[in-house]
Amino acid sequence: MGTGGSAAIPNLSGLVDLSPIGAGGFADVYRARQAHLGRWVALKVFRVALHDPAVTEQFRAECQAVSRLDDHLHVIRVYDASLLPDGRPYMVMELCDSSLQQLVVRRGGALPEPEAVEIGYRVAIALVAAHAAQVIHGDVTPHNVLIRPSGAPVLADFGLAVLRDHRGNTAAGFNPAYAAPESLGHQGRIDERTDVYGLGATLYAMLTGRAPFAARRGEPDAERNRRVLAEQVSWPAGISVSDRLHGLVSAMLGKDPAQRPDLDTVADELSQLGDDLTQPHPLRGAHSGPRNDAKAVAVSRALPRLPVAPLPVPGPERSARPRSARRLVVGAAAVLIVACGVLVAAVVAPGDGEPPVPGTAGVPVVELARPAPLGALATRLSWSGTPGLRYTLVVTRPGEEPREEPAGDATTLTVATEPGSAYCFRVRGTDGRQVVESNVQRLRDAVC
Repeated sequence: MGTGGSAAIPNLSGLVDLSPIGAGGFADVYRARQAHLGRWVALKVFRVALHDPAVTEQFRAECQAVSRLDDHLHVIRVYDASLLPDGRPYMVMELCDSSLQQLVVRRGGALPEPEAVEIGYRVAIALVAAHAAQVIHGDVTPHNVLIRPSGAPVLADFGLAVLRDHRGNTAAGFNPAYAAPESLGHQGRIDERTDVYGLGATLYAMLTGRAPFAARRGEPDAERNRRVLAEQVSWPAGISVSDRLHGLVSAMLGKDPAQRPDLDTVADELSQLGDDLTQPHPLRGAHSGPRNDAKAVAVSRALPRLPVAPLPVPGPERSARPRSARRLVVGAAAVLIVACGVLVAAVVAPGDGEPPVPGTAGVPVVELARPAPLGALATRLSWSGTPGLRYTLVVTRPGEEPREEPAGDATTLTVATEPGSAYCFRVRGTDGRQVVESNVQRLRDAVC
């Protein structure tokens, strides 16, 4: 295995019109066109060569794990991954022409709090899905959150473990301005909590316009690493952030990984913060000093939680905390798409969002509750059924073919819905022997 600097533009079958568009500490990125599809893509070529068959197989396995996230609306799509003739790994991905970092710069150095919360929420649910697929990102920064032409943020540049393990220094390739303390140095440790820190650092950058530990003029890398390890993150003077968000971000940036909130909590908090931001709320005035991490964690943990579940992944179940039976499935079929800038919580009369309890006859039963709109662009569906069923939500827009959204054993699913469009919903359940369908529910006076 070897490493090196930038190489000549690679020659890869099926890709034409290659041109460099970026280079990081560990890889080069090219814009390319798939000749047979006419589709523009991004080609990422890593600068480490893999020659050990076992390591090569691990690379392929990890790429397959990342590819299982392709259907998630907020994860970059990976079209292909393999090795060049010289052993360098490469990945062919969807092309996005902008990043969150560029968006922040274009907006004058910071984003409005509601917009930062919305983007943070979307990245959080992408990370929940990634962790469920046994994939750790390891380097969440505004540079690695890309913006599609539609405006949707997508999480990109997953740091594959096999490549982290073979680049000599675990911190190599990381941006130290956003790096979690535990990731620095030769003995760096990377796990789910590292991604919590990275998302916290990204939220901080969106709110303040700067990285938590931005480089100082003439500062050696070793000194900046010392600050990351020892100093609390300070908030610039004149930045007004709601107490609740300030507490959450400060907790996420805690030095001790064990004291950070987990990603489920983060997603819950950001979802609820989106609702809170539509109401009058106290703002934190100029705050430039460090905030006690323990206090910040206490603030975050005292807030109410909503259950969030990961994207179902084939294979052995991941060891995890017990979860509520009512789950928010994260995936393309379960992504909460929210109006740009503001997350809006559903306003439902008591009992409207809860599915009725089905009967207990010998034949499986599925009953679908009334849809609960979540703003203009998403709708939550909840149902109940005979234990042991696996579900598929069937979504029909009049005049179009029905689409099926697999839900596994989840009983709650959030789907994207177009503003003003009518929809019909039903749930199909199966125990492997019998298939049953629920009642039909409609949205916006659909004729079902």
